Amino acid sequence: MPLKQLPASVRERLLIEIYRQANELDWEFLSNGEKTNQYRRWIEDPRVGGVLLSFGEEKDARVWIKDVPMKEYARAQEGIGNYVRYAVNRFRGAKEIVQAALGEGWEVRRNSIGEKPNHCYATDGESSRYVCWGRAGTFRDLIWASVSEAANTSDRPAIVITTRDGETISRADRRQQETIAAHCGVDLKYLHRYMIPNPDYVGNSDPEI
Repeated sequence: MPLKQLPASVRERLLIEIYRQANELDWEFLSNGEKTNQYRRWIEDPRVGGVLLSFGEEKDARVWIKDVPMKEYARAQEGIGNYVRYAVNRFRGAKEIVQAALGEGWEVRRNSIGEKPNHCYATDGESSRYVCWGRAGTFRDLIWASVSEAANTSDRPAIVITTRDGETISRADRRQQETIAAHCGVDLKYLHRYMIPNPDYVGNSDPEI
């Protein structure tokens, strides 16, 4: 049986367990080497690899972990996509971003949230503006998306650079980002975010796999 055809109940328990561990590890702050080591540990973990290996080969199990749960992990923490309910903690969502970018009175336009980069359209009831956001390392993608959007509309786009505890942006990098955004006619804001317990979380007890 291909791993993509795992029984639904088994798949769900695996997602809960992997996301629970990723949350404890603070996955987004691990180095590439640390992430590689953790993939190996998951294969060796009877609650993860022990289950997957009963349905396929080790190489397929490793690919499944990378391409299914962990490919979606950052998006789930943003409250985006089909895996949100497996994230133990998450950010408050696009509304927090929009209000940081544009102020109170602006709301996320219905069904407008997208990715690559994370973005949405905001409205105050009359105007509509494009807002995208991400960590400082994604600034190049954010500015390109904003400029591309600006080429097709008269509404000024906005970028929000996000940080969380453990992350900082140097004064020099911030000045450079602000200079580029101003040159491109894009509003730029910074938001330090805090995670909250996920209100949609399904894994309220440790799964017994």
